[in-house]
Amino acid sequence: MRHSPEDLLRARTLGFLIPRPGARPSPRAEDEELVSSESVGRILRAVGHRVHEVISVTRCVSRRRVVLVRLVDGSFVLLKWPDEDIDVENNYEIAMLGLLDGVALPPEIRAAIPRILAVDPETRVVVVDAIPPCLSLHDLLKNERLVPEPHLRALARILAALHGVPVEGIRDRHPDRMLGPPVPRDTLVSTREYANGCGLDFDDYLRSMQELEPRFRELHERWAPDSLIHFDLGGDNVLFPVAPPAGALPVRLIDWELAGFGDPMYDVGFLVGQLFLGEMRRVRSAVGATDWMSQLQANAHNFMNAYSEARPVSEEDTRRLVQYAGIALLVHSTVRLQQIGALGRIGHLCLHFGKRFVQRPDIVSTLLLGGHRREGRAG
Repeated sequence: MRHSPEDLLRARTLGFLIPRPGARPSPRAEDEELVSSESVGRILRAVGHRVHEVISVTRCVSRRRVVLVRLVDGSFVLLKWPDEDIDVENNYEIAMLGLLDGVALPPEIRAAIPRILAVDPETRVVVVDAIPPCLSLHDLLKNERLVPEPHLRALARILAALHGVPVEGIRDRHPDRMLGPPVPRDTLVSTREYANGCGLDFDDYLRSMQELEPRFRELHERWAPDSLIHFDLGGDNVLFPVAPPAGALPVRLIDWELAGFGDPMYDVGFLVGQLFLGEMRRVRSAVGATDWMSQLQANAHNFMNAYSEARPVSEEDTRRLVQYAGIALLVHSTVRLQQIGALGRIGHLCLHFGKRFVQRPDIVSTLLLGGHRREGRAG
């Protein structure tokens, strides 16, 4: 049974599961032979990769099967198997990364985005270039209070360049990548949907989401597919290479399966939401909790100042990006609800603050981002 994108969107954001016939095996339970050095070497030979002698294969933490492969010449590649946990298999990442090869991005910006090296037509395994070792934004926020300003400035430069690509002619060639806000217009659930609600905290979560329906409708009305956007800048999809290649920026944006055309403020807001989430994980204990807002403000200001230097950010843009930051927090809370059956402390914090971000973006933007705008830049 296949479900429409709207069905999947409602299930993800309203906290219920769509019943499916049967169950797919977890990638972690798959036969190790599939990702052995011999198997990987055979795939690389089959696609004609210039080097196929494998030194090591390391499995990556991912919903799909992904391995990091070190080759005999010292280079690295990623092998990504088709995603078996989605109803409709697609080649969106291949299409979007191919599209980016044809647009006018500065070389240092394009170098921060992976390239598709080959695709095995039989297994549909994708071979992607890689630059290890890297530290993810998630890990960096876990270990450091302040993200290094050069990292945030580089990240802002990449997003501003991506969002600045003219898309008028490109959109017509990719009508299936016209994205919408990742929340439904209608939050009323059916009896069947309610019966499939996730976890003990489902009622609290659903009540909060239903209170936000008027704001969700406003976001749909204001949404315009004006830019190329990544759409999934979670903490594990933003990487900081320990030793970036000469002339490259110290940032790598991975996993472009959800990319397409949408509101550029969604990417910006989602990043701000990740910075906020990093601090939420820290305030679970009393240690260091008193200055968490100042640390968050410093990270958010550094990022937003760099972004707005490249692309003007109006007051209306700021309002929307704060609401999108709230949606990033709401998404995290529903993922926890679906995966572990309860919100927990972090899930409750994300639900509480996410709701406030979406409902009161003007107040939150003054508190969180008030120092980033300069007079005259909103024009």
